[in-house]
Amino acid sequence: MGKAPKVSFIIPARNRGYQLKAALASCLSQTLEEWEAIVVDDHSDLDNIQEIIKSIDDCRIRYILQKPNQTGEAAGRELAILNAQSNILITLDSDDLNYPYRAARCLQLLDESSPKMIYTRVHHFSSNKPSGQIKKVLQPHNEKLLEMMNYITNPGTAFNRSAYVVAGSHYDKSLKLAADYEQFLRMAHSKVNITAKDEVHVCYRKHNKAVTFGTNNKLHEAIMQIRIKHNIDAFPLEKIYRYALPELSENIRNNPAQKSLWKDDRWESRC
Repeated sequence: MGKAPKVSFIIPARNRGYQLKAALASCLSQTLEEWEAIVVDDHSDLDNIQEIIKSIDDCRIRYILQKPNQTGEAAGRELAILNAQSNILITLDSDDLNYPYRAARCLQLLDESSPKMIYTRVHHFSSNKPSGQIKKVLQPHNEKLLEMMNYITNPGTAFNRSAYVVAGSHYDKSLKLAADYEQFLRMAHSKVNITAKDEVHVCYRKHNKAVTFGTNNKLHEAIMQIRIKHNIDAFPLEKIYRYALPELSENIRNNPAQKSLWKDDRWESRC
């Protein structure tokens, strides 16, 4: 019998078989051996995810088929966490890659009983630019700013089970987009210790089949839904600049898509 896992990689997956193989290979390359990867198959219809996992033949990788009446990343993450054996939960999208030290470092940072979440820089890459670049801006956590915008890149996050439990032990499955952001808010409102770590733990693949690609309007609608759900007061876009790093503020000022994403429709309608 193998050793009990000390960390759990949470991997919702739908198709993307070739990229999933690479993601799982990045789990196999971890310096810490006591890990598990829980792959929740969201009814894939192009790739046989179960056969891919069987071909890797490592008992640390576990396959779960999503429930017939459930779909989406939020439901997949929730089911994976429900089945996780460890108390340290590491997000990994099926098309992203871990740095080899990620599991060991998350164990160091999160192996405590108090509720805690970390987020890091990510290394962006794509097929056109395989060398990529590291995300330049790492915004320190600020609860007031988090209520206005999501500055946390989900692929670079990890949290302990205490943080997940105190925030309600679920993802909001009614959200097709931004369910991770909604959970970050619940964690912040539940006084989870949310900390930015100026480290790089994961390579984040940018491509036109990503869930959020080309969905700016729908993502904005989800953000407005979240603001209303959490009783966040309407605010002018300029208020973000009080709390954000200058580099982040400048990016929003100069990027029409970012302005459109983070504006508050309720405030705009007053003008």
